Amino acid sequence: FLAINNREKAIILWFILLVVVVCFNTKIRNSIRHLITAFFQKKLVQIYFAMAMYIASITFFFHTIGLWEVENLPTTLKWSFLVAFVMLFKFDKASSPDYFRSSLRDNIKILVIIEFIVNFYVFNIWVELLSFPFMVMLSLMLAISETDNQYEPAKKLFNGILITIGISLIIYAGLKISSNPNAFFTFKNFENFYHPIFYSLAFIPFVYLVALYSNYETLFIRLSFFVEEKSVLRYAKYKSFFAIKFSIKNLNSWSRYINSNWRFKSKQEVDDAILVFTESIKRQKNAT
Repeated sequence: FLAINNREKAIILWFILLVVVVCFNTKIRNSIRHLITAFFQKKLVQIYFAMAMYIASITFFFHTIGLWEVENLPTTLKWSFLVAFVMLFKFDKASSPDYFRSSLRDNIKILVIIEFIVNFYVFNIWVELLSFPFMVMLSLMLAISETDNQYEPAKKLFNGILITIGISLIIYAGLKISSNPNAFFTFKNFENFYHPIFYSLAFIPFVYLVALYSNYETLFIRLSFFVEEKSVLRYAKYKSFFAIKFSIKNLNSWSRYINSNWRFKSKQEVDDAILVFTESIKRQKNAT
């Protein structure tokens, strides 16, 4: 149940080394402390708690319908820390019109299969210990090379190296599978493959709601700057929510519209603005 492979052991050992370095370096320790403080801001902690409750609800549902058992807990925890947090911090992409379609595509595309097959086969501990920092540095250098067009040659080089390594690992995994297919094609491995996909798909609505909440919060803060009357401000917030509801696209359009056209001195102005805006949305839908 708690067995870990050599790759996971290597990651844990490097993490322990990082902790030791941090403990003995004041500058790094202060930077890490500031980073941790920022990561655990009160509002973020509330979102993390909501995320944990949502994942627990997903897990309970999967367990109820027979798709999750206690032995799947390690896979669930790995998905939570390595995938769910990444999806959460990319919530700004939820405003894209094709967010659900692109998220679905990203979670079932062939790269998921490749990643699963490659990660199933690991090397001895010394190879994993040496390859992990190399891959981290390579990924960081690739990320830096993507920040400016002048680094385009370096970007092509790093991409080429990663592609070569990826193809080599796929070939290695393919040879391993062909030599012992029974070790790979097991129900346990099948579970490890589909669980992260199901969790990711079920997690998409939560990310969307976080994005929706964030955009409403931005709108309400903006309203508070130019709506002086408290009763009008409360009315504007209330009417905005019930006019826009759950459409991030319309919410962003509404925010831009009132920012350039209205200052809401009265409740009637709020009603007039919403009427004009909703009519324009209807005309746009009819035109398409």
